Amino acid sequence: MSGGSAPTRQRPAGVRPSVRESVLNVALGMHTDGTWRRTAMWQIAAAAGVSRQTLYNEFGDRDGITRALLERETNRMLDGAGRRWRQARGKGADHGDCLAAAMSWVLAFASSRSHPLFHDVLTGHGYGTAATSGGRGLAGALADLCRRLTDAAVPGGQPARPDQLRAVEAVVRMTLSYLLVPAETHQQARAQIAHTARNLLPGTGSAPVPAGGRAGACTPTT
Repeated sequence: MSGGSAPTRQRPAGVRPSVRESVLNVALGMHTDGTWRRTAMWQIAAAAGVSRQTLYNEFGDRDGITRALLERETNRMLDGAGRRWRQARGKGADHGDCLAAAMSWVLAFASSRSHPLFHDVLTGHGYGTAATSGGRGLAGALADLCRRLTDAAVPGGQPARPDQLRAVEAVVRMTLSYLLVPAETHQQARAQIAHTARNLLPGTGSAPVPAGGRAGACTPTT
């Protein structure tokens, strides 16, 4: 890691991001505004305020930047889903409503309008090996999401029941389907996801979302 202040911690106001975070933020902006595909490494370096050599040392090539960006954004999606679950549990919601809240976050985060890069990867559009080999890819992201949410639905240390695994995976896949074929409005999609989640996962346990996963959680296939 090159330069920067406390790159693994949340930055206090006024503290500059690390070189890596600066480059990833620039890359995200270029993916969002559609300029990434026609931007050279020297232009990325200039926009991030680093040398080309630093860029190559840190990421290797353009695909390396995209892989690192996808990894960061996947973690943001997973962390956000877990945070929404915990917030819902804190308000006394049952598991179905917690799952609906988590999937509402994923739906908004990965929509084509709010996050075109992540949406393209989830829906299988573009980015080739950068989207599949270096990062987790679609199957890996879905597996992580299912594992975290399934862990949240059962008491600590106990294996998830097959019906809980199926329920979480079904709702995750349903959310993905709305990214592939959007409803007329996000409100309609959220309402259908919430209805399904409440019917499939009505439990009322209180286990928090853990940082990692537990053996036995679902592993979706594509």
